[in-house]
Amino acid sequence: MPAGATLARTVHTMSAPACFRINSPAVVYQVFDDEVVIVDLGSGTYYSVDGVAADVWTRIEGATTDDIVDGLTARYRMPRRDIEAAVLPFLDALRSEGLIVPGQGDAGEDAQGSRRWTGDSASSPPRFDVPTLRKYSDMQELLLLDPIHDVDEVGWPTRPEGGPESSGEPRE
Repeated sequence: MPAGATLARTVHTMSAPACFRINSPAVVYQVFDDEVVIVDLGSGTYYSVDGVAADVWTRIEGATTDDIVDGLTARYRMPRRDIEAAVLPFLDALRSEGLIVPGQGDAGEDAQGSRRWTGDSASSPPRFDVPTLRKYSDMQELLLLDPIHDVDEVGWPTRPEGGPESSGEPRE
């Protein structure tokens, strides 16, 4: 898949787990304003989500599909079936990429409450765009290097044996 490709699903096949969790420690992420950058440390692939997709990502940990859809329905003030139709394929993409996995138990009322939208009911809701997962593989080689452990006697990171472009000779 080319760098920057958008993952799209037309058929929803995911059965709803009790709740979701981020697949850590294999998956790490950082929130930057209204964008989330997600890195799969096992494959070196990274992803970007923003807008509604970032909103979904920040609701994932310990949440069920219903929790996520209910929270988005309140925030965006749209019919639940429309939100669900847009969110289920996105959750399926996150799961098929190995970024989220079924969780244990439930996050409880405190976590669920923190996901509820508390905006002014008189103000207009934010715009709802179908959430998309953008996938990038252009930095896989760099992200797969382990600069802490894969260091030669000179102190530079080295590629594991059999890795891409591994010649065994130090670079100048």
